[in-house]
Amino acid sequence: MHLIYLFRPKNPRVHHCSESFYKAMTLNTGSDVNSYSVNYVYYLNYPESWLLIKQLVSLNNEEKISIFFFLIQLDYLILAFILKTTSKILNKNLEISYLMHEPKYEKGRINPVKAYFVFLYHLLFGYIADKILLPSNEAFLKAKDFVNNDKLYKVNLSFISISEDILQKKLAQLKFSWGDEKTFLLLGRVAKDKNPQGFLSLANIINKDYPKQTRFIRAGSERNVQVNYDEKLIIRFPGFISNSSKSFLLGLSHFVVIPYSFSTQSGVVAEALSYGKLLILNDIPTFSYLKGLSFVFFTDFNDESSMSKCIHDLFSMDINDYETRYWEAIRYFQENHSEAYLSKTLQETL
Repeated sequence: MHLIYLFRPKNPRVHHCSESFYKAMTLNTGSDVNSYSVNYVYYLNYPESWLLIKQLVSLNNEEKISIFFFLIQLDYLILAFILKTTSKILNKNLEISYLMHEPKYEKGRINPVKAYFVFLYHLLFGYIADKILLPSNEAFLKAKDFVNNDKLYKVNLSFISISEDILQKKLAQLKFSWGDEKTFLLLGRVAKDKNPQGFLSLANIINKDYPKQTRFIRAGSERNVQVNYDEKLIIRFPGFISNSSKSFLLGLSHFVVIPYSFSTQSGVVAEALSYGKLLILNDIPTFSYLKGLSFVFFTDFNDESSMSKCIHDLFSMDINDYETRYWEAIRYFQENHSEAYLSKTLQETL
């Protein structure tokens, strides 16, 4: 028997990681479902930890326990250390995997004290864990500097797919509004390195060149950054955005804007693609793997002429062109970020 435990992070912004892993592992892929058991742990507490330790101790030679962690939490690190030490002493078959989002931050991106503790946490987990999962090439290269390279595996960020019925309904609504009002969305938590000013600059240029033909939405929390929004131009939904609210906002938006100045990867990219959104990205190395795709538009958010050219390309699309790109975005998501992709990757790579 192979026992698998997935720990849901406390931070709701990354619940999609554990949820998509659980969905991927429980897909009927032809494997003998009686040979393994997948357990989703919603909250880590003392009774849950103690039961897991007892289960590890009682494990026989034919059994294995695999554990997946997805976020920086001190209790995860402590539990991982206890379990790993116990397994070595008792010679038990235990495998710990950890999804490492930001192996180490570039100087200036966040508070240096926090950056140090993030790196220290990842250094320790890199030593304890058997497998480190990296969601991008950038993250992979950063982790290579301090983690045993044999432990490193690239696994794209993943989300649970949207049903085709819902996608068809949302597309019909988007096509209906395409000729009159195109909607641009900046979604997610914004910090200094995510360049919210770039979104404002883009909105101002579009509003000047195509007045009364657009709608701009800013949804999400802002941390240690002061942004002066034009309330007449931009509709705001400040604070934490629930999954249902995200679904609603993504459903009514034609474009998702990602003006980040620095990034290792972006969960917003993958989630937006699951809804068929066309992306407007800052031309930085992190997003270079998306170049050449029909549903991705690159620009320099610090260059007005670059943004003007990008905007002209957007507004040159007709409704049929838009629909084609919509489905191409969803196809790309299915091949690279869905639970079906993840299920195949976990079988082949891990």
